[in-house]
Amino acid sequence: MTPNKTVKKNPAKLAHGLRPFVKPIQQIRQVTPRTKAFTLKATNIARTAVPGQFVMVWIPGFDEIPMSISAVQNSLGIVEFAAAKVGEATAALHRMKEGDLIGLRGPLGQGFKFPRSIDKGPLLCVAGGCGSPPIAFATEWAVRKGHEVHVALGATTRSDLLFQERFEEQAQKVIIATDDGSDGIQGTSVNAAAFHLDIDPRYSACLACGPEGMLTSLAELLSNYPIPLQVSLERYMKCGIGLCGHCIIDNHGTRVCLEGPVFDAKILRQTDFGQWKRDSTGKRLPIDASDESCEG
Repeated sequence: MTPNKTVKKNPAKLAHGLRPFVKPIQQIRQVTPRTKAFTLKATNIARTAVPGQFVMVWIPGFDEIPMSISAVQNSLGIVEFAAAKVGEATAALHRMKEGDLIGLRGPLGQGFKFPRSIDKGPLLCVAGGCGSPPIAFATEWAVRKGHEVHVALGATTRSDLLFQERFEEQAQKVIIATDDGSDGIQGTSVNAAAFHLDIDPRYSACLACGPEGMLTSLAELLSNYPIPLQVSLERYMKCGIGLCGHCIIDNHGTRVCLEGPVFDAKILRQTDFGQWKRDSTGKRLPIDASDESCEG
């Protein structure tokens, strides 16, 4: 199973109804030493969001930033996203308290495509560090649909393992990897994925999110297997609806915010994937393919 070929969409149509609406933060949880999970009531988003999509979060007085949806509760209209403290906007978000107001737009982008049949093998879900939120959402979604899910979860150290308990509660198999060996095997989530593949490589699909160096390593690993790979990319975004062009990844105008953030890995072979990114001015900057951290 592979996602359909990317289809260009008219951003003017997508812009309708996507003004940010302001909501109070219902709950804030410290989920790792530098990451907090924020829960809000946003019924329209909860009702329509699929794993892999994101929201634009407006922090009053600072900025609007993209955040992957990490969970929804349809019946309660609840949406959750997780934010690591890595810059000025996220630092301001971390200073906020329950009851404070933030703005949301979404759900935005294209999510993961799940195999229609649950009989063609389990799903392999790979989450590296900051890539855990959409993979946690995807794991829970897939399990509810009847899929068997195996997870490869990686982080720098034990305390940075994001949503570990959620993965272990939902997935049938979880292999942990940490750079320093403080939990699980010593290595990355790609090493954990390789362990899964050594045990039994008959997976129907692989869904992945994390630092781009990790994703390129995973794509190289899976090139030896007939397993469709979908990856969720992160790029600098200003508008989230395909207008500004900051997240373009090729010469054809493919935008991470609109045609992505989830892509079939085959489509990415002719793009900037693993090679280039853009800064806030739109300037192209090289990506260090060996860097599997979540910084930058």
